[in-house]
Amino acid sequence: MPRLQRLTLALALGVSALIFADDASAFCRTTTCDPKSGTCDVDAEGCVLSGLPLYWPGACVSFSVNKSATPLRGVDWETTETLVTQGFNTWLSVDCGGSKPSLSLESRSPVACDSQEYNQHQPNANIWMYRDDFWPYEGAVNTLALTTITFNVKTGEIFDADVEINSVENELTTTDQGVKIDMLSIVTHEAGHFLGLSHTVKGDATMYARYNPGSTSLRTLTADDAAGMCEIYPPGREADSCSFDPRHGFSGECSGPVDEGCSCRSIGAPSPGGSAPALGLLAIGLVWLRRRRV
Repeated sequence: MPRLQRLTLALALGVSALIFADDASAFCRTTTCDPKSGTCDVDAEGCVLSGLPLYWPGACVSFSVNKSATPLRGVDWETTETLVTQGFNTWLSVDCGGSKPSLSLESRSPVACDSQEYNQHQPNANIWMYRDDFWPYEGAVNTLALTTITFNVKTGEIFDADVEINSVENELTTTDQGVKIDMLSIVTHEAGHFLGLSHTVKGDATMYARYNPGSTSLRTLTADDAAGMCEIYPPGREADSCSFDPRHGFSGECSGPVDEGCSCRSIGAPSPGGSAPALGLLAIGLVWLRRRRV
């Protein structure tokens, strides 16, 4: 059985922010080391130094949106797909010294599956989904979204990423008027996690660990955000060939068969002896602190 590990990072909003120096200038990459284990080296900006940094090994990655979306908040899958695409494009369009990052994304939406899962021997999908009925994790009233990344602990290669949005507890908005919990801000931040970035202490960054309700500031990347993207996916990197198929092929059904006509090429090679690679599991959360009257 592959070895699994879980990491949870909180992104909170409001005045109760962690206090760091205002002149901090840094981005942080998510690594294979779980900081909750107490064994990771961390720098002054809170970035984990231990372990291997995470990244998508291929030049092309796909994402999918669950077809049910969120009836509770009146947001359909088409609107969600548009917002997620916009969030990803913000990252893909950064200037890396006159060129763009060496990564392309494609939508394969909608899909029927609404589960966070990774299939080691069956097709997969990198799914964006909502939770309208209940939030199945700790911190339900504070959490905005959770990105779960499955990766190879020996290489840092990302195999799968799923994003769950807490629609049952949060009044999501999708326009520039009457902004409450801004969907585009959420998906742009979560897209950063999807791509391999962790939280930063830079207060104006998209990957900062706080979100203020009514704000749209996370939609816009800072120079630090862009620098992180360019480090992970520099122009001209030696990436695997471009295939938008997830690992072991694509399926929009939970643990389902390969879709007819889709290519099911397995990305990457097995570890020596033919055994499955050791897997790590990171759950990276976006939360906000609700103010209370006193």
